[in-house]
Amino acid sequence: MRKFKTRRPRALRFRLLLIVAGALLLMAALAPKANAQNVLVYFNFEDATLGGPPDFTSDVVGAPDFNPGGGLVLTTITTNATNFAAVAGFLLNRTAGDIDTANPGLAVGFRTTPVDNGSYIQFAFNGTFFANMSLSFAVNTAGNGFNNVQLFYSTDGVNFIAGPSSFIPTAGVQIITLVVPSAVDTQANVTLRMVFTGGTSMGNNLQTIIDNIQLNGSIVPEPATVAGGLLGVLGLCWHQRRRLIRSVRWRRA
Repeated sequence: MRKFKTRRPRALRFRLLLIVAGALLLMAALAPKANAQNVLVYFNFEDATLGGPPDFTSDVVGAPDFNPGGGLVLTTITTNATNFAAVAGFLLNRTAGDIDTANPGLAVGFRTTPVDNGSYIQFAFNGTFFANMSLSFAVNTAGNGFNNVQLFYSTDGVNFIAGPSSFIPTAGVQIITLVVPSAVDTQANVTLRMVFTGGTSMGNNLQTIIDNIQLNGSIVPEPATVAGGLLGVLGLCWHQRRRLIRSVRWRRA
């Protein structure tokens, strides 16, 4: 009678351990990486004309910009300020891969008139897959310019909640960073608003220049992706377990 070779249970157990180890690696790959920071939104203000309206549209890695240093989200700044224009900018806080020509490039300048004191700039985006965010920008403010900025956030586009604030020194170009509250993490309808105060200019001179706004954060995997990966891992382990049991029973028989 023809004899059939059987697999040793020990070998199958070892193989099952390899499968489980691979499953754990897959789960780690699918899990959110809190420390991996990505450029989510980026405004470099370069696509404008000096003295004309500022470029309030974000630069992105895909269409229409195809800028490797752009962000992932295409969005637009809105403001209630009345006295602003495209002015000469600076190089601080540019992203590493930004391919737009800037030497020093363009920025948005405010004359900080009394009517604009307390004005804001804001932008909205879908943050369903974003978390651990921070907002930064380069700024140069004169003695009568804005000397404080406060971040407000909304998850419905209507109601805004006060977040962190920062003093803006009058000592040349500075980089201001504001940590975005975790309340907006993974929210579908996020608006971030920066309110500027402390300006005392009468509007005769340019007082505050803002350039290279970055929103950085981590990307959270889609729940369906994680669930699908885990189900596949469980199915594979169950299949290997059944093969091991059948092999042992057949050998005993």
